[in-house]
Amino acid sequence: MPRFLQLLARLPRLIPAAVASRSSSRTVQTCISSTFKTFYSPLLSSRSLPRPAFSLSPSPVLGALIQARSIQKGVEYQPSQRKRKRKHGFLARKRSAGGRRTLARRLAKGRRYLSH
Repeated sequence: MPRFLQLLARLPRLIPAAVASRSSSRTVQTCISSTFKTFYSPLLSSRSLPRPAFSLSPSPVLGALIQARSIQKGVEYQPSQRKRKRKHGFLARKRSAGGRRTLARRLAKGRRYLSH
């Protein structure tokens, strides 16, 4: 059993010391950068890919993954029937000259619905 403990002591730490010991004064940024130093691959040299100065990790690939996680997609369209009818509705088409042309064009084509 003591030999097993010696082997465990030799292995590189996968969690940083700040997380392992609860009473630590290191900042979150140092904690994150020390975590990524464990997973950093020397095969990926920093000369091959440009690295921004504000990156938290030593690896440019890991830095890109961190930045990509915070991007939200699909939150641009928040439907509102009032806005839709105000922009594309029948009364909005009727008010402007371009809208009246659109209504006439759709009527001539035989559209069942001329507008919203």
